[in-house]
Amino acid sequence: MPSRTPPPTVRINIPTVNVSEAWAPTPLRKQRIFGTRLVRLYLPCLLILSLVTNIYYFTRPTPLALPATLSSQQSGTQMHREIADTDMRQLTDLVIVPGHGVYLGAGSPLDEANWYLQEQQRGEVGAFMAHVGKGIEMVKEHERALLVFSGSKTRLEAGAHSEAVGYWTAADRMGWLTNSVFRRVVTEEYARDSLENILFSIARFHEVTGNYPDRITVVGFEFKRERFVDVHRRALRYPRIRFNYVGINPPGDAARLVAAEKKNAYEPFSRDLYACEGTLAEKRRERNPFMLAHGYHRSCPEISALFDYCPNPLSSVFDGDLPWLN
Repeated sequence: MPSRTPPPTVRINIPTVNVSEAWAPTPLRKQRIFGTRLVRLYLPCLLILSLVTNIYYFTRPTPLALPATLSSQQSGTQMHREIADTDMRQLTDLVIVPGHGVYLGAGSPLDEANWYLQEQQRGEVGAFMAHVGKGIEMVKEHERALLVFSGSKTRLEAGAHSEAVGYWTAADRMGWLTNSVFRRVVTEEYARDSLENILFSIARFHEVTGNYPDRITVVGFEFKRERFVDVHRRALRYPRIRFNYVGINPPGDAARLVAAEKKNAYEPFSRDLYACEGTLAEKRRERNPFMLAHGYHRSCPEISALFDYCPNPLSSVFDGDLPWLN
């Protein structure tokens, strides 16, 4: 039996591979370096952004909130009213809101685009509306109070819109002139400065009620408090115990506002109590572009001497009889 030749042996060389090396992922050294650089770059930016946000949050101006009793009112002029009957002769208290900017009567009064403003008044509409709201709130709470919005047609560019009627219209647009207060909110459209705001509002109170007020409250800027309480009240010899001031400031640097007020108004009025000469008299002329003239001499003869009073020296206080001193 012939011998069987064995088949040739086939050798296959299989390289030896370490299993851990075979399944190891691609080295991440470059990726780790890149990621570390991103963290180092963006982390400081995030920290700076967070710091700026926190500084703004804690130092931003506090928005001027409208009085709580009014803020929920819906806006819109009431075309048909059921006005509460009011005996105007029984009113005893005068609330005065001096005008500043001129609301033009169209659109929301909360939007300053609907006001005629001086450049320095930008951003102050919220304060104007807070003054209006506070005045309305006070006559709502006191049924014997009369609210007078005071201010003439002081800006030619604003046309025939007075500050007083603008404030009245703004209150109406906000729905604040409800039936219970409608008769007790009136306008005074001749005042050209803060002294006339008080004096002419007293005259309007007399025209409406037949009496002179037992108490006066002015709602205005806090930084003007001393001018009204110490200077104008003294010029009119109105008793301090019956004179009150409610101050609501606009947003901004209060110290800067006080400094400007002292230089431009408090000190000039202290030297010239009745605005007879110089810059104060010139401002009155400038703020009467329509050449208006009031009729308070006839309607309020008891205080007619005050309307044109110019003493010598200019800082002398009127010493005649006044109805609120009796």
